[in-house]
Amino acid sequence: MRIGFVGDDMYPGFGGQARASEGHIEALAKLGHSVRVLAGAERSPSAAPAGVAVERLPVWRLGSMQTHLAQPRRRTVSALLDWADVVQVNTPTPLGVLVARMGRRRGVPVVMGVHTQLETSSLQLPWVGRLVRWSMHHWYHWVYQQAVCLTAPTRFAADLAGQLTSRPVVAVSNGISLDFEPPQLPKVHADGRDRTVLYLGRLSPEKRPQDLVEIARHLRRGTHLQVVGEGPMRAGLEATAAKLGVGDRIAFLGHVDEPRKVSLLDAAEVFVMPSPTELQSIATLEAMAHGCAVLAADYPSSAVPVWVRSSGAGLAYRPGDPREAAHAIDALLDDRSSLLAYQRRALAGARSHDVMESGRALVALYGRLASGGAHAGRAGRRQSVT
Repeated sequence: MRIGFVGDDMYPGFGGQARASEGHIEALAKLGHSVRVLAGAERSPSAAPAGVAVERLPVWRLGSMQTHLAQPRRRTVSALLDWADVVQVNTPTPLGVLVARMGRRRGVPVVMGVHTQLETSSLQLPWVGRLVRWSMHHWYHWVYQQAVCLTAPTRFAADLAGQLTSRPVVAVSNGISLDFEPPQLPKVHADGRDRTVLYLGRLSPEKRPQDLVEIARHLRRGTHLQVVGEGPMRAGLEATAAKLGVGDRIAFLGHVDEPRKVSLLDAAEVFVMPSPTELQSIATLEAMAHGCAVLAADYPSSAVPVWVRSSGAGLAYRPGDPREAAHAIDALLDDRSSLLAYQRRALAGARSHDVMESGRALVALYGRLASGGAHAGRAGRRQSVT
């Protein structure tokens, strides 16, 4: 099958959308399908998997922000549609709209991925949050109607998307690569010394990383919180940690390479996710795959506490209560038998999110659409394939 993938930023991309897209593309290529990517130009492009062609478009850059918008060009889009059996668009931007509308006129099925939610935009721009949310609601509703169907990473995300469109929404996990040996449990710090907690993600407002400093403030001495990631809030967070005198309990490690990230995940006993806006959270899945119990903020706008509870991989704490979170971490690290049980269930839960299975689910969906079954799934609007 010939599959086109469209996103404003890929190789390398920014955030979960790009990581999910790149994981799915690699899985589809390994399954023997031909994949072409249409994306915006990158200042320092990274390599796509062997056999995957990437065509770049000029971009509009939004000041100093990492995100950018690819400039939609009809000739380039037309060439992709002439080649593809089906196209997956994973950014709801002008480029994505052009691809979907041209695909509809030409009879090429265009699937639109759901990787953003209204709360993310309003939290990034809190001073105009209400207006942004209203605008984005109407924009998403219109954009999603341009596709023949949608994919979303979880049933939680599919339900949210279903409030914005009458198109079918199919849940397909973002997935993670499980091509490694899982860690041996219990982990190396089972004697209670050097107790390690980890956060992995962007340090930007929609993730609420400021809660990490407050959590560290209430952790018992001897428990260390390691923060992996970059973002506009990092300098302020480090200054706050120094001011509060908790530098011995929290360390900001910045961006780390893949081997270093794996070693940190393997050493950590608990993974904490304070974010209120997660449609799935690849970072949390990776932590589970490396045997970390999960502690998540219990926001109704996040999928993480839902599936952490359902998998038995961890606990949820009351949003906005870092003291409760810190006490839950210390209590869990003290209760070695419960911690080990959570870690084992985390490992088992992560195994159900193999990116290769996500690739197979996409192939099945694309095959139905390419053979003329674009409207066959409308009776069951939100299906689940994880």
